[in-house]
Amino acid sequence: MSEKEFRLEPPKVGIIKGVQPKDIEVVGEGVVNVRLRAKPYSNSYTPEQLEKVAEVAEEYASGKVHLSPRHNLEIPEVRSGSLMKALQELFSVGLQAGGSGTSVRNVYTCPDYCPNRVKSVRELGAIVSELFGDMPLPNKLTISFAACPSACSRPYHVDVGIVGVVRLDLHQEKCRKDCPSCVEACPIEGAISVENGLRIDWQKCVNCGRCAWVCKEGAVEIGKTGFRVLIGGKEGRDVFFAQEYLDFADSFEVIEAIDRAIRQYKKLARKRDRRKYERLGELVRRLGGVEAFMDQKI
Repeated sequence: MSEKEFRLEPPKVGIIKGVQPKDIEVVGEGVVNVRLRAKPYSNSYTPEQLEKVAEVAEEYASGKVHLSPRHNLEIPEVRSGSLMKALQELFSVGLQAGGSGTSVRNVYTCPDYCPNRVKSVRELGAIVSELFGDMPLPNKLTISFAACPSACSRPYHVDVGIVGVVRLDLHQEKCRKDCPSCVEACPIEGAISVENGLRIDWQKCVNCGRCAWVCKEGAVEIGKTGFRVLIGGKEGRDVFFAQEYLDFADSFEVIEAIDRAIRQYKKLARKRDRRKYERLGELVRRLGGVEAFMDQKI
C-alpha cells in the first residue's frame, strides 16, 4: 500500500468586503496579507514561533508584523508566489491562517500569571477554541475570557464574555473592627464596611475576592469560584454591553451556554441588508433580551 503524501491545504484567498470569511486578504497584484493564530490554542507565543514569524516576514513579505487586539499575528504584504512556502514554515511551529472573517474569531483569554485572577481561564479558552474556533457563522463572533471582574480582555462588550468570579463566606466573629484592610482593598467604594460589623453590599460587590486575599483574620474567605456568562455585547460604531445569562456557572455550563448561543445565532440571524447579517448583539436586542434569545424555539 502506497503512503499518502501529507499536504497542507491552503485557506481560501479573496478580497475582504463586508463580512466574507477570509483569513488571507488580497491587497494588491501578487500581494496578500495573512492572519495567523496558534493551533493548538495558546494566548501567548513561544520565542521559536516569534522567530519564525520574523523570518517569514523578512524572507517572503515586507518585513512587518502586526499583533491584533485579539492576539492574532498578521503578516502584511506576503508575495503570492511565496504564500504556500510561508504557510508551511509557519505551520511547522504551530501557527496557521485563521481567526478572522464571518466565523468564531480568535478566542481571547487573560494570562495565567496575572496576580488578580480568581479563576484560571486559559485551559477553558483552549477547549472552546478547539470546539468552535473558525466555525462559519452569519457574521463574526467574538468570545473573551476574563480571569477576574477587572475584565482586561473586554468580556463586557463582545458577543460572548466569560468572567471569573468568587462567592464569599463571612465570619463575623473573626472580624476586627480596627482593621481596615478589606475596605482598603475593595475596588468599589461602599461595597464592604466594618464600622458596624462586617457587612457587604451585595448589589455593589463585583465578586473579585480582593477582600478575602488581604483578610488575615479569616473573617472573609473565598467559598467557591465560578464564571459569569455574558451574551450579546458588541464593539465598533455601535457599542452594546453584554447581558448576563448565568451568574455563577461551572466550566461545563460555560461550554453548554456558548454552544447554545452559537446554534441560536446560526438559526435566528437575519440579513440586515443585501450583503450582511445582523451581529449576535443586534439579534439579542431584536428578540427582547438574552433570555428570549437563548430560550427562543427553533
